[in-house]
Amino acid sequence: MQLIILTAMLMWERAINLKSRLWLSVLLLAGVFVVAPKEEMLLQLVSCSLMIPAIFLLTDWNGSAARTGLLELIKRGDKAGMVRIAEWLVPSLAGMLISSIIVFTVSSHPPWQFWASAPLNAVSFSLIFLVTEKYLKYAGRTLLVLLWLFQLSEPRPLGKIIDILMFTNYPAAVLAADPASGSHHPDSFVLASLVTVFIAAGAYTLLLRRKS
Repeated sequence: MQLIILTAMLMWERAINLKSRLWLSVLLLAGVFVVAPKEEMLLQLVSCSLMIPAIFLLTDWNGSAARTGLLELIKRGDKAGMVRIAEWLVPSLAGMLISSIIVFTVSSHPPWQFWASAPLNAVSFSLIFLVTEKYLKYAGRTLLVLLWLFQLSEPRPLGKIIDILMFTNYPAAVLAADPASGSHHPDSFVLASLVTVFIAAGAYTLLLRRKS
């Protein structure tokens, strides 16, 4: 637990001291209000809040001096696994906390599906962002930005298949779901969140084993 806390502190100190990270976070928030349709803004803000901690903390973290120094410090104790856990756990918890507060600007009684899908989605995005930062850095960033901008700019529902593929939009999709209007039932996004987190965790674990 102490190593997880130490990793979290190093990630936070590094990110907060980089002006580029602060500007990136502001840009993401501004994008919600500029790109999203007016009726979608608050919904998209909930989804965005899940992703911002991962983007803020993990961008360029993999090759940073802070991470390299930490791993060098603990290499004799074989505790690198705890650092890897902290790398996806800390942004996920932060995203869950922020979105759990912001969601009440949209709904005074969020459906239970939101509380099930939001944590899964936060973990999925953190794992996916870790993988892209390590193995597909600029290409991964480009794909995630395009995916986010597409789901951000289009009104709901996008279509039965596309709605499921837009995993960055699951929290907003749950809150806006209305089967009577042709959208998926909220339960569908809980199931999709489960599938996504299993795929993300599987890919992350497989790539770690191949590199070890």
